[in-house]
Amino acid sequence: MTFVFSSDDLQTSEDGLTMTMTVPEGKFYATGEQVEPEDVVASIEWGKEVSPYADGYANIESMEVDGRQVIFHLSSFRSDLLYYLGDCFMGVIDKDQLDTLSKDELMWGAVPYGIYYVDSYEPGSNVTLKPNEGYVTDVPLVENKGAATIKEIQVKFNTDDFTLIEEMKSGAIDYWSGVTMDAQAQLKDLDNVTIAKKTYPVVDFMEINTDNSIFADLKLRQGFCLLIDREALCELTNGAAVPAYSMIYDNMMYFSQAAKDDFVANYANDAERGKALIAEAGWADTNGDGYLDKDGQMAEFTMYASTDPTRQIFVQGMQEQMKQYGFKMNIEAIDWNYVHEFLCANDYDTGIHSLEWAEPILILNCCFDDPNAANNTDAFYAAVNDAATTVDDQERSDKLGAIQIEMLHPEWNMIPVYSDVYYIAHNSAVKGINILENGFIYWNDLAL
Repeated sequence: MTFVFSSDDLQTSEDGLTMTMTVPEGKFYATGEQVEPEDVVASIEWGKEVSPYADGYANIESMEVDGRQVIFHLSSFRSDLLYYLGDCFMGVIDKDQLDTLSKDELMWGAVPYGIYYVDSYEPGSNVTLKPNEGYVTDVPLVENKGAATIKEIQVKFNTDDFTLIEEMKSGAIDYWSGVTMDAQAQLKDLDNVTIAKKTYPVVDFMEINTDNSIFADLKLRQGFCLLIDREALCELTNGAAVPAYSMIYDNMMYFSQAAKDDFVANYANDAERGKALIAEAGWADTNGDGYLDKDGQMAEFTMYASTDPTRQIFVQGMQEQMKQYGFKMNIEAIDWNYVHEFLCANDYDTGIHSLEWAEPILILNCCFDDPNAANNTDAFYAAVNDAATTVDDQERSDKLGAIQIEMLHPEWNMIPVYSDVYYIAHNSAVKGINILENGFIYWNDLAL
């Protein structure tokens, strides 16, 4: 969406209820039709009807076109709307296509505005992209403001690591997204391959069942959390993860150092305090089997975690850590969507999942799976909404920090543990891969 607007003329009224943006002339779809302000309005209206992210646009009451400007009339200011408009949640499609094509026809026939368009598609195999010769951007982060210089890109699907490694070595492919640590070890010393970090803001966190597991015991739950050694666990991943100490992670928008400091000081990295709390709760190894017990119940729990390699390394390391302190931790390695199902059904002890957005309102609105979590309340979401509707950036940032400190941390049930680190590999002959600090890539300057 952001690529159709002029990058320097966003205007927001003082009360935050009116936004105005300009769609410059001279931007064309691959069909040859010019991008019009009416296309933006029609695309957002269509997105509000069909998109799973439609809630992000719910505060747009109406839109009007005045010349080349699109004027948004909002029911309330929401900081996350700017993020939705600036990221890839919706594309801009020609209003004529939206008016005349069915939903199924749009799936395969729509030509959204972008630097490349789909020339051909082989299901399960590959996509061929070709440059949109009418593309123009105002983004200041790129040198090439016009059409792409590389005339054809082949995107391959579902290729195994062995094949990718061999094709990177031979030069048969030029770019690989999501390079595994094993592949890095085989590629890092090759002159014709360059490896680069590409990490989008992500927090991997643990939900703990506080009403239907051994962790209903607050002191046991506190002790368990304090025993986790994130640094040691992340070292096991060989660079694929770094410790996380806040739900709004360090490279997300409106990161709060105060919230991170509060978590580090009071909720993490204190094994001695953790052991003392567990003992105060009455848990001890009474039969010499190496595991804590209380009133005939063993300190045994199950961790649901996806089959992602980094996550499995992390939880297996945690399993060994917890064994040293007398916990019997079982691991259920299942597909990520099943992790969510167990947590949403309140049928779990602990589970790790992740949220991968730069925008904190999205993170906080989506972090709870457990419907019975003590802090999964109307008051929590009201506080998040209050922060989202706060116009002043610093005031909003302070509120987001306070939500973490006052509403998340005290329950000891929403525990950030690590953040994934992702890498790409590309042929060293490929130039102009522009990776931003937030993991976003601009392809405009791509060249061979």
